[in-house]
Amino acid sequence: MEAADALDRETVLLAQLLLGEGIHGRDAAVSRIIEDLRRLEEEASFAGASRQTFQKIASARRLLGDKEPMSLKGPLYPAKLR
Repeated sequence: MEAADALDRETVLLAQLLLGEGIHGRDAAVSRIIEDLRRLEEEASFAGASRQTFQKIASARRLLGDKEPMSLKGPLYPAKLR
């Protein structure tokens, strides 16, 4: 499965989770999804994912309030993003 497909599925799950947990569970859910996106970013870099995949991950992290820069790990990370 392409990393972009996994990201799209994660985005849907995030929206459902936030709706189900309401305000009380929002912070925990957002923190968990940010960590999942960071892990997905690393997996995508080792899999040689497309630039579009990394842009989606970065956008999702930014929208969730993640201030950490992208990790730039992995041998197949697109050079243009460095």
